[in-house]
Amino acid sequence: MPALDYESSVRLRLLNFPLIIGVVYIHAYGTSISFAGATLGVEQLDYLTDFIRILISQGIARLSVPLFFLISGYLFLSGTRWSMQVYGRKLAARVRTLLVPFLFWTVLGVAIRYLGQTIPAVKDYFVGSGPLVADYSPFTLVNAVLGLTSMPEAYHFWFIRDLMLLMVLSPLLIFILERFALPFLAAVFLAWIMVEWPLAVPDAVGVLFFSAGCYLAMKEISLFALDRYGRWFFLLYIPILLADVIWYDKPFNMCLHRCGIVIGIVAVLSATKLILGYGWLKDGIVWLSGASFFVYAAHEPLLGLFRTVAFQVVPFDRPYAMLLTYLMLPLALIAFLVALHSLLSVYAARLLAIVTGGR
Repeated sequence: MPALDYESSVRLRLLNFPLIIGVVYIHAYGTSISFAGATLGVEQLDYLTDFIRILISQGIARLSVPLFFLISGYLFLSGTRWSMQVYGRKLAARVRTLLVPFLFWTVLGVAIRYLGQTIPAVKDYFVGSGPLVADYSPFTLVNAVLGLTSMPEAYHFWFIRDLMLLMVLSPLLIFILERFALPFLAAVFLAWIMVEWPLAVPDAVGVLFFSAGCYLAMKEISLFALDRYGRWFFLLYIPILLADVIWYDKPFNMCLHRCGIVIGIVAVLSATKLILGYGWLKDGIVWLSGASFFVYAAHEPLLGLFRTVAFQVVPFDRPYAMLLTYLMLPLALIAFLVALHSLLSVYAARLLAIVTGGR
């Protein structure tokens, strides 16, 4: 399986930071928060706010996770001749790049919640509907770190959990893909769009797109093989996206939504070629991509804390106050984390390398 060429490598790097922005906006979707026995924020929204919020968080941003799984599967096999020795080396490498950061951030998440719950002045920010961390059973504590049967405490790390599991299971996936690729991918695709997946871990989206990425690498098919049709996929994606927003809460919409994701992925992959022609834009996005994992890892619980504070002080009775809060608060947090990443890269480079897996 040939290694990724330079242009393709740059194009994939161009995706990292924008996709992480999408992840942050997915987690910023809610407009009300339970806090200290009260509900903060706004539950009844004006049409424009609701439309833009769904368009971004439940529409465009929903391309992020499938794309990350697709790229991860492709890179896992690209440039290698598969063998059990290669499998062992790849898993060993992922200890540093995935397992160590996963354990660091999930343990940190539990520790932050525990400390927050012991400080009266901030306790309300860290007490949810579940038990206190101090009351966790041994299994609950391990489950909070590893996410064995539910989300880990740092809930956004479910992606890394599933990705690591899929890599461990990759010999089985490769065996299936070598013999029954199309029936297998079709069956998982149908389970995904019909929301009929029987497993809690790994999720259908991970199995489908990681496997698809592996299959493309096995067949030496570029992720950008459909570039010539990118314009048409984009023109098809736009009306599907708008219909997805308009019919967001309809019971039949999930099928349309997830089919739209597949079309949108091709459009986004193709769009990266256009950015190559703008050197300043390409260089800026590539530079920002260096902070992508740190922004992903650190945006929670900060986003939740920022939103809780904002929902207490923003006058939501003013026109479009919620819309502006929804749009600006994630961007402010992302800018803060990029700046923090830059500082850490100068003053704590070794620690930063450990907690981001050397990225």
